Amino acid sequence: MNRPLRSGILGAAVLALSALAAPTVAGAAAANPTVSPSTTAGNPAPTILARADIVFLGGDPWHPSGPLEVKVVNEGGTAAKGFFVLRLPQDAGLTARGDCRAVDGAPRSWVCGGAELPAGGDRTYRLTVTSSAAQPVFGVTEWGSVAGQDATGRTDRPTDFRLNWPDRTTLRLRATAGPVVDSAATIRVRVTNTGTFDIGGYLLNVATPDGVRVTAPGCSDSGRTNGVGCEILRGRPLADGATDSFDVRVAATGGTTSVRLWLGPTNRYTNRDTSVTVRLTGGGSGGGGVATTAPAGPTTAPADPTTPPATPAPAAAELPRTGTSTLAYGLIGVSLLTLGGGLVLLLRRRLQRG
Repeated sequence: MNRPLRSGILGAAVLALSALAAPTVAGAAAANPTVSPSTTAGNPAPTILARADIVFLGGDPWHPSGPLEVKVVNEGGTAAKGFFVLRLPQDAGLTARGDCRAVDGAPRSWVCGGAELPAGGDRTYRLTVTSSAAQPVFGVTEWGSVAGQDATGRTDRPTDFRLNWPDRTTLRLRATAGPVVDSAATIRVRVTNTGTFDIGGYLLNVATPDGVRVTAPGCSDSGRTNGVGCEILRGRPLADGATDSFDVRVAATGGTTSVRLWLGPTNRYTNRDTSVTVRLTGGGSGGGGVATTAPAGPTTAPADPTTPPATPAPAAAELPRTGTSTLAYGLIGVSLLTLGGGLVLLLRRRLQRG
């Protein structure tokens, strides 16, 4: 009687252990990585590899650009031509393609390189990537990829690299205007990087009324100011805490007039003192005028024709203090405590008498 019972218990235990072990074995088998077709038996692994560094976009904040470096390595035992396949995200493109040609049927893909590499040798290619987004974007990260390829078209697995768009930051604008002499005037501009990191460049917009024209430095009419001014690109890096000082020379005819200057695009900057208005006075041959300075306090940036200005979060207003003060509440509490003690004593005496 006991022997069949023991056999049944042993069989049930074996079945339970098998049921528990089956999912674990299946899961371990599914976790094994799949083998690339290029490395299966009879198909040797590629020997041309490619790697790319991170790309930081800067300069013109509307269409920032940055260098892309790709290193191609020949890991084979003989000399071979080394190519690489480059793929970029939707909002990026190549402006300096070098030895690159577009891949048919594959948007934003190129085959580049092709130089002869000795066994174990390498070569670094330098390209330029530019943002192709229709509107300026800030604080965005996207990914591209590169993959090594030999002369037969055998391609290694792609490896990713990161593209960083500029972050939003703070810049402070100040300007003073000199007198108009011989129908010309100079506006002294000072732009300070008040942010916490270096920037790769910025734009200064100049709104020129009738009779005023910017003569230097180069001021392009991109169409984004709707015909009321032009843009000056300052493409050199500006470290945090540093100040970029330069002169804007204008030709001015007529009487007293005002010139607006502001940093663009306005949605890049989180501070308010990014705009200033100066007045040009005087005129005629040998004439002079009074210089006007930028406002001492922060000024709101004028509306950008294409992008809305950033609106800072309103400061919390302090409510007026009304009602009974803390001292009054304290006096009332003491009075109530005294009254309560007297009532307790009176009640005890009456109970004793009763």
